[in-house]
Amino acid sequence: MKQTKRQVTSKVVPFTGEFYPDTPDPTPAGNNLAAFLVMLAAALIAGLSMGAISTYQSASQVQLREMKAQSQQLEKVKNQVCK
Repeated sequence: MKQTKRQVTSKVVPFTGEFYPDTPDPTPAGNNLAAFLVMLAAALIAGLSMGAISTYQSASQVQLREMKAQSQQLEKVKNQVCK
C-alpha cells in the first residue's frame, strides 16, 4: 500500500481573506506493543514488591524473627554461663 504525500494547500479564512497553511494530518501512532510491555513489567514488579512486603510483615514472619533473636540471646547467655 503506497501512501502519497499530501500537497500543502492554503485555507482562506472567511471575512478576512487571509491565507493560512493547511495543517497536515497527524501521523498515526506506531505499534504500542513496547508501551504495553513496559506497563506490564511495571505492574508485575509492583505486584511482586507488594507481595514481598506483605509476607515480610506478616504475623508469622515477625514471630519467627523474634524467636530467632531470642534464640541468639539464649545462646550468648548459655556460652557465658557454661564457661
